[in-house]
Amino acid sequence: GIEPNGRVQKYFTNTCYRYMDKYVPMDEGNLRTNVDIQADSITYESPYASYQYRGEREDGSHKVKNYTTPGTGTYWDRKMESAEMQDVVDEVQKYVGGKKWK
Repeated sequence: GIEPNGRVQKYFTNTCYRYMDKYVPMDEGNLRTNVDIQADSITYESPYASYQYRGEREDGSHKVKNYTTPGTGTYWDRKMESAEMQDVVDEVQKYVGGKKWK
């Protein structure tokens, strides 16, 4: 199940999505729920997703002034990675029956 698009890859991607959720800005929840999860990618599909992710429009004309949900903000994948990636790795290792990463 470790091969590309295998069950372990899918589990890892879904685990990242679950851990990332609390870092994704939320007003009404559409950004968090309008998501396409593939075996090796997570795509937030709301029209404003890239604006929220970067904190500004692609042309730099408008910046997000604030994120109302505490702990959320730009580059939510990086926030999750720096804060919780070890937990993700440990969970995936447990899933495949491996020992905890040290």
